[in-house]
Order: sequence, then C-alpha cells, then structure tokens
Amino acid sequence: MSSYYASPLAQFLRQQRARRRPEEVGLLGVGPRRVPGLRREEVAARANISVEYYSRLEQGRVRTPSPAVCEALARALGLDPLETRHLLELANPTRLRADESNSCIPEGSRLLIDGLAVPAIIQNRYTDVLAANRLAPRLSPNLRVGENRIWAIFTDPRSRALFVDWDRAAANCVAQLRLSIGGDMTAERPRRLIRELTDSSEHFRELWSRAEVQPAPKNPIRMRHPVVGPLEVFSEKLHIAAAWDLAVVVFHARPGTSSFAALERLAEADDEDSSELATGGDPPKSAHRVVA
Repeated sequence: MSSYYASPLAQFLRQQRARRRPEEVGLLGVGPRRVPGLRREEVAARANISVEYYSRLEQGRVRTPSPAVCEALARALGLDPLETRHLLELANPTRLRADESNSCIPEGSRLLIDGLAVPAIIQNRYTDVLAANRLAPRLSPNLRVGENRIWAIFTDPRSRALFVDWDRAAANCVAQLRLSIGGDMTAERPRRLIRELTDSSEHFRELWSRAEVQPAPKNPIRMRHPVVGPLEVFSEKLHIAAAWDLAVVVFHARPGTSSFAALERLAEADDEDSSELATGGDPPKSAHRVVA
C-alpha cells in the first residue's frame, strides 16, 4: 500500500514534527541540528508519553490513540485548532457507509444555485461536481457536472492556464481535500483518487506529502479568462445541512469592480458564444468523471 494513504495519522505526525522549529514550541537553546524539526523524544516528553509509543504512532503501528493523547500531541506540536481537529479525525475517522458515497442533492439546494446570478456548483467532499448552474461552465470548463475539480487542476492544461496563481490554488485544493477526507482512506473512492493523482502528478505527490489542511478556498482568486479578460473572484464554500458531505461553492466578485462587470457580461453572453469558453475542445480523458 502506498505511503501516501497507508496511514494518514502517521504521515500527519511525521510532517508536523518535521516542520516545527524548536523555538516555536518553547524549546530554547537546543543548538544546531542536522535535520530540521523536532526530535521524537522531544515530542514524546512534551506530550507525556513514551518515546516507544510515539514511534509506533509515526510508524503506523498504532492508529487509534485516545482523544486525550491526541490533545496532548497537539499541544506538544503546537498545532492550531484546525490541525488539532484534523488530528482527532485521523485517530477516530468518520467512515461513510456505501449508500452515502453518492448523496442525493436536496431540491432546495438545486433551486438555490439555479437562481443565482453568479457561477455556482454543488460538489461532494472529493470535489466531484454534482450540479452546476448555467454560469459555472462559462467561468471554467472544470465546473461542469461530472468533472472532478482536483483531478482537473493537476491534469487539465486549461486549468493551469486559467489560474494566475496556479501554485497557490493547487496547494489550497490539496489541503482542502486532505481535511475533507480525514482519516477514512479505506473507501474505494478516496483510495483510487489519491492513488491515481500521485501516479499522474509529481506536483500533487509533493503537496500531498506536506500533510497540510485548510478548510476553505484562499481568496481572492485571480484568473485569466479567455473571453472576459482578467478576473479577481471570491469563492465561498457553504456546507449543506441536509447532506453533510456536500457543499455549495459560489464564485462572486466585489461590486463596482471590473471583475464584477466581467461576471455580468459572462451572464449575458449567448450560450452559443460561451460554449467555446467552456469546452475549448474536448477535455482530457479522466478516470474521475462522475454521474450526478
């Protein structure tokens, strides 16, 4: 089993330990080190657990530490509240039942996005686009029903061309995906998605190995739109209460700006004119197209 998804808890602990400087967690006067980060014995001592037990955690030999141990490790590593929540989820993952993998979209949520005057989609926690209003594909070809957004970011050249800050957007998407999946890497869908992304993209492999987590898109998002020109949009991810693994994602611009006017022009364009933007030719073959 690939180390990229064999033990998310072990990987997260290793990466967090490696990225923390001693002075960040109150260890002063430790002198120069051959490798960056904290030593295992330092983390274990700060968490009041044995070095042998902590080593087993990092090796993936212990996968379900208690909440009390997780809280102690979070303090020892100086984790923020989001990272602490993620650590707790990795230790006690929420597992989807088979019948939850394709959640039904509430009718009200579909009506909501269809009534918006800005691009909007409904996606699941794996970034599969399950529903989209008519403006979404006009903003990006990867916002069409059936697309997987993170797969497209790393495999579709049109996506790289669209984002001005592609590196930032890609890193943010990977960090959101890791948080959304949590510790449940036993289901076929996330296992296959992560395996094929690591096989297809060296950049994804590097970002996934960082074990970073982020809850939402980083705004603003700058785009090079082939029809309406430069855009600076904001992306809001709103979770649907009636379907916990689904979210509405809305793209909007600051009122009174050129980007706001550009989105208005995009909404007013004829479907035939905007179809060239959405397709730009056939999309690349993908193993991650889904059926809503």
